[in-house]
Amino acid sequence: MSTLASIAIAGGVGALLAAGVGAQVGAGPAKRRAIDALRAACAARRALVLTYDDGPGPTLTPLVLGRLAVAHARATFFLLGMRAPGAEAVVDRILGDGHELGCHTKQHVNAMRSSPWRAIRDIDDGYRALSRWISPNSPFRPPYGKVTVPTLLALRRRGAPVCFWTVDSRDTARGALPDPACVADEVRRAGGGVVLLHDFDRASDAQERAKYVLTVTDQLLLAAEREGLQIMTMGQLLGLPAPSA
Repeated sequence: MSTLASIAIAGGVGALLAAGVGAQVGAGPAKRRAIDALRAACAARRALVLTYDDGPGPTLTPLVLGRLAVAHARATFFLLGMRAPGAEAVVDRILGDGHELGCHTKQHVNAMRSSPWRAIRDIDDGYRALSRWISPNSPFRPPYGKVTVPTLLALRRRGAPVCFWTVDSRDTARGALPDPACVADEVRRAGGGVVLLHDFDRASDAQERAKYVLTVTDQLLLAAEREGLQIMTMGQLLGLPAPSA
């Protein structure tokens, strides 16, 4: 297993405790070090990792999959357990198209704004709800990017790597959406990156937000082709072993 994978799976718990940062570490030094390690790994390998959170979206996810299929690109989808019922065929297609699946909890509980046991239960419920498609140690994306020592320890016990991102597409930003070209430009300047996007079906501004996600995806795929970036999954970037059955 790679050093980067070991860092992701350990979650930096020892470093967090040694730094005396306490139980809430959503924006702590260990998280910053983990993101810095991701940036360095992407730059060293000229890697682009496309990640999609909060799905599956019965409407948007298939559109994203179509874009990725045309480019022969693989991505990582961090699913919410509560959205899987009724969208089983969409999840089956994600796997069938060769993409990677990860867990994003069941109900998107913010670990820093809830009790430790509620946050851990949401993690466990997410893996349970998605157990038809993922393993107990599949990659994990924390809601809002927030983690605490209890949630990190729970993830470490199951051997699940914590997967942050280096570039935020800002597709969930309030108000006007930014210029889609800014996301691809940020990736170009960094020589790669792990990009955060969302593929759930919105209740409001659905058409505008979906168009933005698809446009950013298109521009990132084009940038990868022009800049010679390798498109890979989180597992490939981290050098993770195959998830246990």
